[in-house]
This record gives sequence, structure tokens and C-alpha cells, in this order.
Amino acid sequence: MLNENSTPKAANKGRINILLVDDQSANLHVLEAVLAELDEVLVSVSSGEQALRELLVREFAVVLMDVHMPTMSGFEAAALIRSHPRSRTLPIIFLTALGDDRAHMEQAYALGAVDYLTKPISPVILRAKVAFFIDLYRKTAEIALHAQATHLEALRTRDERIRLILDNTRDYAFIGTDTDGIVTEWEGGAETITGWFAAKACGEPSAIIFTPEDRAAGVPEHEMRTARETGRADDKRWHVRRDGTRFFADGVMVPLRDEADKLRGYAKIFRDATSERLAAEQLEMSELQLGESRQRSQRAEEGMRRLAAVAAQSSDFIGIASSEARTSYVNPAGRRLAGLAPDAALGEYRIGDFFAPDCQAFVEAVVLPAVRGRQARWEGELRMRNFQSGAILPIYYKGFAVFDDDGQNIGLASIMRDITAQKQAEDELRRVAADLAEADRRKSEFLATLAHELRNPLAPIRTGLDLIRMAAPGAPNMAKVHDMMDRQLGHLIHLVNDLLDVARITRGKIELKREASDVATLAAMAVETSMAALNAGGHTLSIEVAPEALPLEVDVTRIVQVLSNLLNNAAKYTPAGGRIVLRALREGDDALLSVHDNGVGIAQEDIGTLFDMFTQVGRNLDRSQGGLGIGLSLVRRLVELHGGSVSATSAGRDQGSTFTVRLPLHLGNAPAVASLAPCGAAPGALRVLVVDDNVDAGASLSTLLEALGHSTRVAVDGEQGLVLAAAFRPHLAFLDIGLPGMSGHQLARAIRATSGLEGMLLVALTGWGARADVAMSQQAGFDRHLTKPVDITALNSVLAAAARPGSSPAMEQP
Repeated sequence: MLNENSTPKAANKGRINILLVDDQSANLHVLEAVLAELDEVLVSVSSGEQALRELLVREFAVVLMDVHMPTMSGFEAAALIRSHPRSRTLPIIFLTALGDDRAHMEQAYALGAVDYLTKPISPVILRAKVAFFIDLYRKTAEIALHAQATHLEALRTRDERIRLILDNTRDYAFIGTDTDGIVTEWEGGAETITGWFAAKACGEPSAIIFTPEDRAAGVPEHEMRTARETGRADDKRWHVRRDGTRFFADGVMVPLRDEADKLRGYAKIFRDATSERLAAEQLEMSELQLGESRQRSQRAEEGMRRLAAVAAQSSDFIGIASSEARTSYVNPAGRRLAGLAPDAALGEYRIGDFFAPDCQAFVEAVVLPAVRGRQARWEGELRMRNFQSGAILPIYYKGFAVFDDDGQNIGLASIMRDITAQKQAEDELRRVAADLAEADRRKSEFLATLAHELRNPLAPIRTGLDLIRMAAPGAPNMAKVHDMMDRQLGHLIHLVNDLLDVARITRGKIELKREASDVATLAAMAVETSMAALNAGGHTLSIEVAPEALPLEVDVTRIVQVLSNLLNNAAKYTPAGGRIVLRALREGDDALLSVHDNGVGIAQEDIGTLFDMFTQVGRNLDRSQGGLGIGLSLVRRLVELHGGSVSATSAGRDQGSTFTVRLPLHLGNAPAVASLAPCGAAPGALRVLVVDDNVDAGASLSTLLEALGHSTRVAVDGEQGLVLAAAFRPHLAFLDIGLPGMSGHQLARAIRATSGLEGMLLVALTGWGARADVAMSQQAGFDRHLTKPVDITALNSVLAAAARPGSSPAMEQP
């Protein structure tokens, strides 16, 4: 079995960590075996201290912790876990062998435990609980990933806006360098101002634009040092273009540091101020004030031009209004959002007119006073209207006041962003959360039902074993006990098979074995399968099959399973002595098979969810008939795989119900129905080898074979099995696949390669029964593949095949 310490790192990708804490290695091995089929990373430690260290270095979906440990109890370890912010909400399941001690249970739940289980623990329940927290962990991670994607999208939008600003701000050069002053970015007006194209400049030292005398004096290095040490370095000096002409740069250099305050490079921002510099030098002595005023004016005009360029390129609504809220400017995107024509007279509109009627009073009473007042700004979610279409849009609004140099309010600015997509995403998240909550509720109901359904057959089986153990040899009524245990074991197998079928269909792993058949044959087979349930309830069954041939091409086993499920369902929900009718007729190119009963009926509000997973026909406790609520879901999925459909109708409670299956007819030749020969009696005495590491399983099969008159040998691993095979030379060998050391597949290959054992019939006897498992057995040299538990009919079939001289049967799965 794989655990965290034996699994390569590459195999852990996408798997979830589960922490197992127990000072007894045997208990850890049991937990690892129970949880192995979840295929997650199992981290096993033997003390609370080790558990705390593991929690510091990795994340876990759930912790299974023993209560009583020598140095630090499970409760003490849990208290320390809860004290750390990282593991404050980590699910903890306490395990104990001391029974349901109420004080301990209260202490466990006070520490935030999600469950408190008493040993011995049911593997099915434990796996189900752990699987729930794994599923919850994954869904939480998916939500986090969705939030991260939303954040990254916002960053991408911001980067695009920055790119637009850089591309449309040609008067300023934006230069980025690494820590050594090598150019990495050459943006904005850098090419226009310096004459260096970005492709040529990137990779060169930023000193290429400095004059030779400044380079000789170490000015570029001094500028970087000043920026690094003080946070900025003013850049007002003469530079040189690529063609040798000079220009005066007015800008600044700043260091670029990451979140850890580590230096990553420098950013240099400047503009071509040659004309201003020349004018300033000419008029510096005589017109200093005039020159400074002109420069301020020019910078202001350039700032307005840049602001207008940015507003024109923005996808948001950007508007300017007077201090009285009368609109004077709206950018192109804002006009489109508001449904205004390009030549619309903006002066006719006030700020409040752009909002939905139910928002206008709030804007006038709250928003505009806040923007005009001391706060000078307001932002939040509002609703905007489109003048042309009348549509109402959710928007995020930012409003702020615009002041002149004297601090006077000269206008109001508005920025509005359409957040329709964001709102839809939020609604979708709420819907997903509701769906998850419903799925969680139904899963909890299913787990409770599963526990109930498993206990029902286990209780009489355990009682039967006690009766057999206590009874004297030859005691009467043992046959009834055997029959009872056989029925309950069959019920358990039926539950497991239904679960496996649903799992295979859900994962798309089920394959149909289509063959020619007809409705009458399928109906007869289904009635035979369900006769025990019908007789148990004392029901009257009527079969009404159309006299004409109704040929089908279907997986016979699966369609018989569908009809048998419907008949069993009718028997289950019909009071004793009820009437059940199985009908089959033709409608167009389809065959209609229906099962009608006069039982408890179905309420109209339940019809819509009747075929959903974990849904039962009757939910009232006084009518509960058991079952996992997957039978009808399995029926629908199997019928849909055949290209058909299934429906249910009922007049209401206690009015009976009708289930109808529609399947497409195979309008070719009528199928030839093969006759089934009964299984022969058990063959003569054989030498049989049984290899199974489960001692009880091997011993019980050996006892059964000897009761049938055969001679047996039993091995518990592959190496012992190979030695016994060479010495015993059996006619037949039953090999488990999951053997320690040498696997069943390896043992089969070794037997096939051993001289003198060529004629031995090899049978794989395992709990794995998928098509891929059968194929692997065939490749390993097995003649048959049986899944546990094997019934006496399949066992006699294999024994008969082994008794036939020179038999070499084709690979099959009885």
C-alpha cells in the first residue's frame, strides 16, 4: 500500500494530504489500508509532536487523531493545532478505543472536532467521512482558484490600461533597467525623444543617452546610487540622441523594489524639455518669472492633453460637470454606455439624470453633497440608465471634486464602470454555493441511509453466525439459518453492485454488450429474477405482452436489471396482497415496457426529482422500505445508454404508480433465443490449489471445495503458492491478485513458465472485476476471472471445466 513516505513526488501531483496520528503502528496500518482506495497522500505519524511539525510544512484536508497517546494526548495536540491561524479550521476526527465517554466527546467537540469515532471503526463510514472532507477541500480550492483568476483578470485589465497610458503618452519617455542599469523597457515617447528604437536600446546600458562628459564623470552610476539610497534622483540635464544631437531631459529616476524590499531595477521617466530649457537660459536673467509661468502653463496644458487622451481611450464612463452638477464633458465610452449620440447637447443633462429613477433621490441627497463637501468624494454601487434603450445597468461609481490652484471647487468628475458581468458572476457563485449545499445535504442523507442499509443485513448474518457457533452438531433449523444468511449476503452484494454500477456510469466506464433479443424473453427473465420479492409481499402479478414480435438489440443483463429494479420497486412500495402489472406493447418504432402497481403512489412534487441520485419514492419514516435511493437513478442511466427514456406517473399518494421504459426496436430479423442448459452437478475429485493472503477467505474456500469432494492445498503468498504448485501438481488453482510480494499476476506467469504445470486451469479470484482487470488477468495467463464473493454455480462451472480432459477454456468471467 502506498503512503506519503513511499510515493514518488510525481505521483502526489493533484492528490490531497491526509494526516494519520496514532502511537500504535498497527492502528496506523489499519487506517492506511482502509483509506488506500481513496488514492490520496496518507501521512502517518506516531505522536502529537510529529503531527504539529507536519502541519507546519504542508496542508492537509483532514486529520485522524488517536485520543490517548503517551507524551501528548490527542486533545492537547488539537488545542495547539487550533491555536495556529493556518490550521484553525482544519477538520479533526478523533479516534478512541474507550467507548462513548460523554466527557471525552464534549471535550473533543469543544476543541472544534468534526467527529468522534469509537474503535473498531467501520471502514465504509470512515472512508465516506474522509472522502467528504477531501471533496470539501477540493471545492474550497476551486473557489479560491476562481477568486485568484478574477484577481489576475483585474491585474490584466490594469496592465492593459497602463499599456494604453504608455502608448498614448508620447511626450514622456519611460525607461526601465535592471540593477546594473541595462535597459529592459523602452516605452512611451522614448523612441521619439531619443531616436533609439526599443529593439536596439533594450540590452544596452541606460548610459547610451548620457553625454560623453557625463559618462566620463560617472553621472549614470551616481544617478542610480542616489535613487537607490534616497528613493529618487532628479534627472535635469543635457542628453544626447542617437544621431548625436542634444536635448534637455526633465525627469526622475526611482528604484524598483519588490514586496521584500529587494532591489529589482530602476525606472527613469523624463520628457524632452529642450525648448523650455533654451527659453529659460535666454530669458533667465531678465524674465525668470515669465519663464516659470510659461513652463507651468505648458505643463498644465500637456497634463490636460494627456488626461483627455486617457479619457478618450478608457472603456469606463468619464464625465466632467460644473459644481452645480451640469454636465460639460462625457468621453466616447461614456456616451455609448449612457445611450447618448456623439452630437448630443450635454448641457441639458445633470449628473442625477444619468442614474435609474430609483437612484436619483439618493444621488441628490447623499452622493452630490459628499462630493461637494469636505470629503470631496464618494464611491459605491449604483444603477445607471441608458437613455436610448431604457436598460438599467449596475455600475460602480466614483465621484470627486476638481479644485483650482486656489483650492476653489471648479467642477465635479464622475467615473462609472459597468459591473454587469461581475454581478452575474456573483449570482453564479451564489447558485454554485446553493448547489453545493444541496449536494452536501443529499450526501449526508445518503451516508446515513447507507449505514442503515448495511447494518440491516449484517445484523442477521452476525446473529446467524452466533447461532451456528452455539448450536450442537445436527441441531434442527440450521437450514433456515443458512437460508437467512444467504439471503442477507445476497442483499449486501446487491447493494454493492448497485453502488459500483452507478460509479461506473458516472465515470463513463460502463460498456454495453449488445445482442439480439426480444421483449417477451427480457420480461420473462426479469420476472424470474424478481419473483422472490413479489412472492414475499403476496402480490398478484399480471403480464400483458403484445402478441407480435418486439425485437431489440440491447445488453440483455442490463435491461433485465432495469425491469427487475422496477418490479422490485413496485413490490417494495405496494402493501401486501397488492396488484402489479407488467405490460409490453409497440408504439411506432419503439417498444414500451411499463410496470403498474396499486401501491403508495407518488406525490406530484416528488415526480420531478424521482430519478435523481439518493431519492426514494416514499420519504415518510412510516413508509420507509429501505434502499439507498439509487435504483431509479440507475434505471434511467441504463435506459439512456440504450438510447431510450424512462418516465413515471401517479395520481398521487395511495393512488399507485406507473413506470414506463421506451426503447427503440431493432427492426431487422427476429432474434434467435438460445436455450440455457442447467449447470451440471459438481465434477469428480480434483486437486485444487488456493492462494489467498486473507487466511479466512482461503480456509473457507478450501473447506467448501473439500465438502464438494476435492483435495486442496492453501498458500498465503505467491512464493509459497509456486512451491505448492510444483509439489502438489493441482488440476486447478484459485489465485488472489493482491498478494504480498509476488502478485497473483506474477504467480500466474511463473506457473505458466514451469515445466509440468502446463495443463493447470488458472482462475483469478479477486475483488476487482472491471473490464480492464479481466484483460490484465488474460494477459497474465489466467483461464477464468471470478469476482468475490463467488457463488456455488460459478464455482461448479469452473470445477466442471477443470474436470474435462484436455480442457483449455477461453478467458471468461462467469
